[in-house]
Amino acid sequence: MNPARRKLLRIDLTDAVEAEEMFTKLMGDQVEPRRQFNEDNALNVRNLDV
Repeated sequence: MNPARRKLLRIDLTDAVEAEEMFTKLMGDQVEPRRQFNEDNALNVRNLDV
């Protein structure tokens, strides 16, 4: 990452169980939950870096 452009954001974890479920959904081995999440939220994307 370019040091001049990167941003560091502090994240406070308020619900560890919910965070773990989201992490597993987005980074796990199961494709279907990730695909469904992407389809459900595709129109909410503001910045997309492909």
